[in-house]
Amino acid sequence: MKKLNLVTMFENLFRKHSDNNKKLKESKRLISIYKTMKHYAILTAYQTESGIWLFSDPVYILSLDITEEEFAKVISDGLAHSRSISEKEENIFRSNNKLLKRMKERSWSNLYKTSKSCTIEIENNEIIIEPWILSSTQRGLVSDEERVVKLEFSKSNYVDVAQIVIDILT
Repeated sequence: MKKLNLVTMFENLFRKHSDNNKKLKESKRLISIYKTMKHYAILTAYQTESGIWLFSDPVYILSLDITEEEFAKVISDGLAHSRSISEKEENIFRSNNKLLKRMKERSWSNLYKTSKSCTIEIENNEIIIEPWILSSTQRGLVSDEERVVKLEFSKSNYVDVAQIVIDILT
């Protein structure tokens, strides 16, 4: 019974939306960004109890001419929504087909072939910007480890992060 109460307490903690940097550092948070020929698409990630990331709402579709400041606000908002989810919540967050429709994509495979992408992750006191590339030997995307950027969270601001993402995806 105590374990259930502890899980419930943490679920309630993660549900509270906050732009407070301290709360963002308490858990792992992640968004995925795709740059297509027409727009940027930012997907919010939710981590299951088994450690798998699921992408769901909110989804942001942004013009390619977005300012760094506007991009920074959306990055911050997406990361603020990202959280851990319980096993009971997993089905709520499984919405892959809806995500593709919003991004106006036919398939994940097509998106991977026609876009550039990266993830932004906050863990502990660090922001990790990780570019992804289409694998020539595997099906899907793989990390472009040589181009990963790590920043200390307390010394970083989202406008700097937005600029790095724009540069990586150019």
